Amino acid sequence: MPTQESGHLRLFAGHNDHHSDDSSEIQSRPYLRRDDSVSDDPNDLVYRVQAILNNGVDILHASAAALYLIDDETRHLLLQVPSSLGAVSNWEYKRQLKSAHGDLKALTGHVVTIQNSERMKHWNAPTEFPSAVCIPVVDGMVPLGTLWFFFEEPEAGNDHVTKMAELIGSHIESELNRAEPEPIGNQSSALKYGMLWQQNRLPNPSIDCDQWLLRGHVSQNSALTSGFFDWDFTDERISATLGVAQGSVIEAAFTAASVQTASRCYTKLTQKPSEVLESTNQSIWTGGIGDQFASMVNIQTTSDGAQLQLSAAGDCRVLLIKSQENVSVAQYGPDLGTVDAGDYEDVELLLDSGDTLGVFSDSAWDAVSYRFDPSNGDELCGEDLQHLYSELKNMLSYSESLTDAVFILLQKV
Repeated sequence: MPTQESGHLRLFAGHNDHHSDDSSEIQSRPYLRRDDSVSDDPNDLVYRVQAILNNGVDILHASAAALYLIDDETRHLLLQVPSSLGAVSNWEYKRQLKSAHGDLKALTGHVVTIQNSERMKHWNAPTEFPSAVCIPVVDGMVPLGTLWFFFEEPEAGNDHVTKMAELIGSHIESELNRAEPEPIGNQSSALKYGMLWQQNRLPNPSIDCDQWLLRGHVSQNSALTSGFFDWDFTDERISATLGVAQGSVIEAAFTAASVQTASRCYTKLTQKPSEVLESTNQSIWTGGIGDQFASMVNIQTTSDGAQLQLSAAGDCRVLLIKSQENVSVAQYGPDLGTVDAGDYEDVELLLDSGDTLGVFSDSAWDAVSYRFDPSNGDELCGEDLQHLYSELKNMLSYSESLTDAVFILLQKV
């Protein structure tokens, strides 16, 4: 029978209780029952879920399927039930949630279709096949995990397949919900796990590189946040992104996750911030997350690390904090998701040693401005970056209602 701990469903009691990060132990003590141990009792949850998976594999002409559920700490995806049809020997049993790109995309409300083996690597699928479909498994507002179908033929995930996969996923959701001893979708649990999920998606807020110091902060007091920041590093450049979504709490949280995931992908494909914004805008404009909008700023260093390029969309404030003055530097394009083409522009900046670039969401800037008045000549001082970082966080802490206050700082060494 299923057990429940800390609000998360487990299909198999005992298998997750004493796990180790050592891969050899994971292989010898996997997080699922083997097919030969699944009972023939229709009242057994594992039997019912595997029967649904097997029927789904047959209906979709797939090669294999698997159900992954998020663990109690919302850090990993654990393989719970694979289909018994189409033997797969190289299932990834325990996967880090933050690096499971396809699953994260699905958990924001999307169906992810992967049409070739190269994209399988890009989305970090749990096993190797020519194509796949990944759909979210949710209980009300609470993401439970993901359902994967794998195919031997490339480009197998057409509209008919994805719609049928969603129906199969809904059937599994019903079985999981029916097996719960009591509902897990209460508001406090949903907010708790939603907040943990968002926190796990954020990078290290304090990074020191050879030529740049990076700091980031999101105010998340007692509710889901609609904002995020992100870093990306290669041998040639550093990229920093700040984003804030609009809408109701749940909608904005999902939109922010979608924007963050999209910007991560596009940042790796182009070194022009305006193209990152334009591609992310297209993802929202043509995607299935609804009529949601977002503000975003993307910053990238040049290959030699001497300059910055940035592009901004929507309601953010970009401030160059020099020793003697603060200068507003960005040209702001339309909010993401409001037009089909934003025509975003790049701004190039040359920072001297000790100069700091600050990027603030609209509400963060309002909170900062409340503590000091720029119109009266008050200036932020960035010479001591850690002091500035602490002061800004303190300014935001005075308002416990802030759920979308985000800022990042980049200082030239």
